[in-house]
Amino acid sequence: MKYFQCKFKKGNCEQTSWIPEKYAKKGKFLKLKDDNGWEVIDVSSAMEEAQVKERSQDHKKTRLASDI
Repeated sequence: MKYFQCKFKKGNCEQTSWIPEKYAKKGKFLKLKDDNGWEVIDVSSAMEEAQVKERSQDHKKTRLASDI
């Protein structure tokens, strides 16, 4: 299954996340967790599900390799 990086907007707030292809439609309104009304305002790059899951853990490797 493909995932797309999407930007959402609700009021003055914006959020970016990877979501499944069937929800990645510009102009569609989504429920994120318990919060209704997020509009998909941009759909960009695509990755396979396995790649998205693997990349989601990259921050752990970066932190271990840095002095932060």
